[in-house]
Parts: sequence; C-alpha cells; structure tokens
Amino acid sequence: MDKHKLRDKQARAEKAASLLRHELFVEAFDYLDTQFIEAWKSSDVKDAEARERIYNLSQALSALRGYFQSVVEDGKLAEAQLQDLQRRAIFNKIR
Repeated sequence: MDKHKLRDKQARAEKAASLLRHELFVEAFDYLDTQFIEAWKSSDVKDAEARERIYNLSQALSALRGYFQSVVEDGKLAEAQLQDLQRRAIFNKIR
C-alpha cells in the first residue's frame, strides 16, 4: 500500500477515535443501550416480535460502534506500516 493511502487511513482513524471519545457520541450509545434493555425488560411475554426488533436494533448499534473501532484499528495498522516503510528507507540509504 502506498504512503498516501496509509496516511489517509491514519487520518480516518484519528477522526473515528475522536468520535468514540466525544461525550455526545458516548452519551448517545449509552442512552440507546439503556433504552433497548429497558424495552426488552418491559416487553410483554407474548411479544416475541418486539423482542426480536429490540435485539436487531441492539445488534445494529453494536455494529456501528464496531465499525468505528475497526477504522481506529486500521489506522493503527497503517501507522505501523508507515513506520516500517520509514525504517526500510533509512536502512536502504545506509546500505
């Protein structure tokens, strides 16, 4: 992968990490998690369809958070690859 793409991944990772730390983002995820749990707890015993919807919403929320976390991890990998490229460039100049 070229340096430009690796730097782009790093920049995206920084933005994703910033979102994951942002108080409104954290608050929104916590709020929705709590709402889904409360909705599940208060669902009627006979209402399996409602519990299925709640489960699907909860899974979608987890997938969204997971996406941002994977962008952060991709950025960490890109950073390691950039450092490796820099070490190689220095080593090749020495040789």
